[in-house]
Amino acid sequence: MDVISVPTTEATKKKISFEDYLLMPEINHPYEIIDGEFMPSPAPIPAHQKIALNIVMALNPPVQERDLGVVLFAPVDIILQRHPLRTRQPDVLFIHKDKLSGTGLDAIEELQILEIAPDLVIEVLSASDTEKVLSGKLADYQRIGVKECWLVSREARSVEVLQLTKEQSQSLGHFGLDETLRSGALPDLQLAVNTIFI
Repeated sequence: MDVISVPTTEATKKKISFEDYLLMPEINHPYEIIDGEFMPSPAPIPAHQKIALNIVMALNPPVQERDLGVVLFAPVDIILQRHPLRTRQPDVLFIHKDKLSGTGLDAIEELQILEIAPDLVIEVLSASDTEKVLSGKLADYQRIGVKECWLVSREARSVEVLQLTKEQSQSLGHFGLDETLRSGALPDLQLAVNTIFI
């Protein structure tokens, strides 16, 4: 008996369900799942990772000292919706302690999956972040109730702070070298932009 192979097309490709997701092995590589479709990304370039690390190193100490919440960095999935499955992986995120049972490792270990809307997400812009890709991310963050997004441009050495609501995203300002960034999500934070780009 002859075996007929059917070419895989968009119509025949199996979508990833939430149940499939729970069975997936840990993947230490950037990806997102958009309406059930697995969307891998190239590994970030070293400069991208250095900037993300600088941001984490600047945010984490004051957040821990004041017991404000938790700072996490990619790759970590935010589950936006279960059906059809949709996830995002911002480069850095902050969740206020009011949304968590605690701020220590024990509280984080309780989070097998992250279905909490962060208060702040930070995207270090890459060449693959076209206007369409970026607007899709922002729409998803708005929909789940993220309050603020920073868009960090390596080329311009600047950070745009966006205030997000369900209806719109509004720029609170562009902050460049030798300026101090202020955040609505972390109102006591004053971050020298230079520390992000050293």
